[in-house]
Amino acid sequence: MEEEKTDCDSAYPQMCQPILTLQALLDFGKGPHPWKNLVEPLAPRSDRSRHLGDRYQVLDFADEPVTYVENDARPQVLLCHDFKGNYLNDRYINGVQGAEHWVDYRFYNWAAIDIFCYFSHYFVTVPTLQWLNCAHRNGVKVIGTLIVEQKNVQLLRDMLQSEEFMRRVVEALVQVSKVCQFHGWLLNIECGLESGKIGLLRDFVQLLTERCHAEIPDSRVIWYDAITKTGRVDWQNELNSANDLFFLACDGIFLNYAWNRQKLERTESYIHNYCPERRLDVYVGIDVFGRSQKAQMDTNAPLEQVMGFRFSVALFAPGWTFESLEEVSRRDRLLPDDRNVMFLQMNDRFWNRLWRHLYVRGPVQLPFYSSFCLGSGKFYNRLGKTQSDQCWFNLAKQNFQPTIPYTPPLEYDTRSDPLAHWTHHFDGALDGGSCLKLRNGAHDKRLFACDFPCGDDLIVCYAYRRSNPLTVDLALVLKAYCARRHECLRIVCANADCHVGGRSNEMRAIPLDKEQSLQLLKLGATSQLPLADTINGWDIRYYYLSAERLPVGIRIVDIGIKLHKEPEAHENDYALLGAIHLQAGLPAHREQLVQRTVLLFDRPE
Repeated sequence: MEEEKTDCDSAYPQMCQPILTLQALLDFGKGPHPWKNLVEPLAPRSDRSRHLGDRYQVLDFADEPVTYVENDARPQVLLCHDFKGNYLNDRYINGVQGAEHWVDYRFYNWAAIDIFCYFSHYFVTVPTLQWLNCAHRNGVKVIGTLIVEQKNVQLLRDMLQSEEFMRRVVEALVQVSKVCQFHGWLLNIECGLESGKIGLLRDFVQLLTERCHAEIPDSRVIWYDAITKTGRVDWQNELNSANDLFFLACDGIFLNYAWNRQKLERTESYIHNYCPERRLDVYVGIDVFGRSQKAQMDTNAPLEQVMGFRFSVALFAPGWTFESLEEVSRRDRLLPDDRNVMFLQMNDRFWNRLWRHLYVRGPVQLPFYSSFCLGSGKFYNRLGKTQSDQCWFNLAKQNFQPTIPYTPPLEYDTRSDPLAHWTHHFDGALDGGSCLKLRNGAHDKRLFACDFPCGDDLIVCYAYRRSNPLTVDLALVLKAYCARRHECLRIVCANADCHVGGRSNEMRAIPLDKEQSLQLLKLGATSQLPLADTINGWDIRYYYLSAERLPVGIRIVDIGIKLHKEPEAHENDYALLGAIHLQAGLPAHREQLVQRTVLLFDRPE
């Protein structure tokens, strides 16, 4: 990665950059690359996925199985991020400040994504630190891109000048991914090659795959469908004998976008006849911009078709939801706040149309914390206190995001649709630059599909604000599930006045007062929220959930929210959710808490 020096050179390079030449790639190991120490590790996510169906936003507490699919047994989703050439605001190590920067493309629907590819048309695209940390924090693997196009055909010839030199190139690519801590490569060769060199190109693909597997656990090398075994650039838009040479040498193939049903059927026939165990290694490309097929806001149509064949999918250039609005923004001279709202609404409508076809997985490890910050803002807060009043953009500061898309307010009538609406809110935040805003309370709404063990006690807390404390309240709702009996328990974390539905399989958690919260601190509990009732205008509630009477194997499988409005509440009354925090409790000391919620899963006959 080429480093840019500045007049006030700091301890590490200020920008992430691609590798432009073959020599620069071979010299990469000479470093230094100090920002490698700033890469966050990949956060764990559930080993199992869920398909939530059409009602993915609403929490259901009927006693029925919560079904899971092993991650390696369902279609995968590769998100290929091609955004205006990339290396824009995201290339800065410390982010960027200024009113003109904070409204930019942000991706936050991570729960359905398995692999994130950072893409550009430079020779070696090294993912930027911002995207690495943003994806890793949400548990998503990242890969870079190696691309050689016709204008740079000599690059490919030089890479393959000999077997020995090819091996040096492979080792350099492995070193780049190891040092920068991402999980492999998309190989995009879009230039012709002499037929006599095709064997060496195939060996390059296989060796890179083998070396990545040896050096980087769970790495991926994926081939893009462009060049064939004859050396011609000829996009097949299917898997067949013209491109299988490269597919069989690596972890998967990214099919070009101009496919149709007949080509999918031929791909299915090939897989069935030659390698049935590799169906999910076929990533069918969908260009969100709609090149070669209809997509854009109708991306759900080709996605549904691909999922019908149970192939994996490669979504290319989802930043269309931002780029498509830029001309309107300039023409109408929209202010940043208006541009931000317009983007969020467009983006949320787009992903809501896809979500019913996708599998999701959420957090699995305690402690778990999120303030829902999207990675940009008009200010920067810490515990509700403004640390900076400057606008900023830094995806590395994005917090773990909910499992489902937000309900887009323009798509629903808030007076009649029970799902409408909850959104990101950029005029207030506990931590970072945004939080969640809720206006409708008709249903329990899912925040996270999770997989937390309930064998130990839990400490649950959340920070919130209300437009009118007399007419609005906010509850955190947990769904505990017993797989052995297919039974669930609705646990409502709210104040005593918040309505509980009266179901036989629900219970109200008892909030701890300030003194009890401080007692937790003395017992050894830690939290990213203060052990207090309020902080800088935000109310905080703590609950201690004791698992002393629970059967073995109970798990928390969903975290939701419920807005309660009194009859006299105004339709525009709302609540803000600033943060949630869950951590393991202290069962050895639970008797020292005078009040604690004892979870009771067995219901009276």
